[in-house]
Amino acid sequence: MNLIEIIDKLRTQKVKKFAYGLLVLLILVDFIIPRHEIHFFGDKIPGFWSVFGLISCALIIIVSKWIGQLWLMQDEDYYDK
Repeated sequence: MNLIEIIDKLRTQKVKKFAYGLLVLLILVDFIIPRHEIHFFGDKIPGFWSVFGLISCALIIIVSKWIGQLWLMQDEDYYDK
C-alpha cells in the first residue's frame, strides 16, 4: 500500500470531524489553563506561540525557496556549456 492510497482512505468525514474537534479542544485548553508566570509579553496573549510558530514556519519555507532559486538551482543546460 503506497502513501497516496493511505491518504485517500483517511480523507473521510469522520477523520476530518475528529481533526477539527481536536483543534477546537486544543484552542479551548489554551484559554482554560491559567498562566502563573509571565516572562514575555506573548505569554499574556492566548494562542500567541501557535501563531508565532505558524508564521515562523511559513517564513522559513519562503526564505529557503528564495535562497534555493537564487543560489542553489542551476540552469537546465549547464552540461552543454
